[in-house]
Amino acid sequence: MGDFPTRAELQKIGRDYMLMLNSKLTRETIDRDGSDANVVAAAMSAVGDECIGQLARVCAALTLGVAKGRALDKLVFDRYGLLRKPAAPGRTSIRFTTTVPAAGGFAIPAGTKLSTSDGIQFLTVVGASYPVGSVGPVTVEVRSAAAGVNQAAAAGTITNIVSSIVGAPADLAATNPLATSGAADEETDDRYRDRARAYFPTVRRGTVAAVELQAKSVPGVINARCFEDLDMWGRPAKRAQLVITDQYTDQLANLADVPPTYQTQSQVLARTVFAALYDTRPDGIYIDVIVGQLILQPVVLALSFQAGYNVDSVAYAARVAVVNYINSLDPGAKLLRENLVDALRYVRGLIVSGDEILSPAGDVVPTRLEVLRTTLGLVRASTIQPDAALAGTSNPDAI
Repeated sequence: MGDFPTRAELQKIGRDYMLMLNSKLTRETIDRDGSDANVVAAAMSAVGDECIGQLARVCAALTLGVAKGRALDKLVFDRYGLLRKPAAPGRTSIRFTTTVPAAGGFAIPAGTKLSTSDGIQFLTVVGASYPVGSVGPVTVEVRSAAAGVNQAAAAGTITNIVSSIVGAPADLAATNPLATSGAADEETDDRYRDRARAYFPTVRRGTVAAVELQAKSVPGVINARCFEDLDMWGRPAKRAQLVITDQYTDQLANLADVPPTYQTQSQVLARTVFAALYDTRPDGIYIDVIVGQLILQPVVLALSFQAGYNVDSVAYAARVAVVNYINSLDPGAKLLRENLVDALRYVRGLIVSGDEILSPAGDVVPTRLEVLRTTLGLVRASTIQPDAALAGTSNPDAI
């Protein structure tokens, strides 16, 4: 707004114009507060300021980098057909149990209300039946009654059964063994703009960028990165992995659990993202959705080769083997150098002594919320054979 004149500047312009038209007026008369001439100049400047303000607001509403709030909603929907992501509820599952076998079966209807001790309410998404003579557990999916990041709940905190369940024993208990996932506030202007800017580069669906953008369009998801699975020759294997991150689950995950439960805690969010990819992913291509904080891992190899084999082809196969091993690791799983070496033993034409891994210098130990992944471009190969040199540590395939 700094390019537009201020009200004070408009009043000075009006004063100068009045002096130009009427030689009997003086600057002192117009500038004197309360004089008739001062009132006229002030009134004109106020009208001009309002008109300029309206013009500035209209211009700002037409610019993606400046528009805010409802104006940004209208602009992005009109140009790109994208809606702002609304606030999202927290989702998890509830485990119902009883100490005495139920004399008769009973139903837990959809919409049954539960709550945490601090009053956050949750509703069962689907109904479930409690078998006759069973003590449970019976597990039912739930979501928070309201939406927003403040609707998240840690594991073991949803314990109050608010609704009456017909036929349920008096000691029926409920708890959530896993923390909620997916709870998020309404999408901010900055994130909404970023999605809009990525629209045209990804409008051709079935591309990696389009899959990532569609995943980030799901409420609760803040980051997404897609990785193609490769066969032993480095060709796309008609399957891909999508690593997504939601902002709040990691604050509630139980880090003491072994094995780590971060992925399990966000399984509902993962299923939601997978369903959202139906019109975006290529036909016949399965995308495995994994929840975790992505860590990209570079690797440098020092290779030696058997006589008679094409050095570049064997080195490429070795890099593919490394990529496939790292990209098969579960969230929180360690990257072990000895396992990398074992993966190289299956590459024909490669002589494996156990000293092939130049980098990383040791095992890589992520936290239980992190997932290690790599690409062919991050895996480099050099040679320890002077008579069969690769191009340093570069990637001759330029991938």
